[in-house]
Amino acid sequence: MHDSRTKIVPAASARTLLASRAVVAAYFDPMVATHTARLQELAAEYGSLAICICDPPDPLLSAHARAELAAACRDVDLVIIGEAALPAAAIVIDERQADLDRRAALIRHVHSRQNG
Repeated sequence: MHDSRTKIVPAASARTLLASRAVVAAYFDPMVATHTARLQELAAEYGSLAICICDPPDPLLSAHARAELAAACRDVDLVIIGEAALPAAAIVIDERQADLDRRAALIRHVHSRQNG
């Protein structure tokens, strides 16, 4: 069994690894099913994906917990924490606003279930 946590690498050592791949800048706070569907789409288009775990406003989960969730996805080959390494990426796919929209939709859904 492969330990997905080995996909998580320090940003400083990831710079050379990022130069040849697409990097998805995202929050994954929390990670939901639509994230994996989106990662599948992006992997089909770009191939090998790296994830950059960014800091959202008022995070629910720690950055490391979000990195472990992202690393568990089969379409993800590399995960870094923090936006400092983004300039080294060959291509940056910015999913941060989409993540805020996903989070808002989840909150609306939970509230509707509680009030329904």
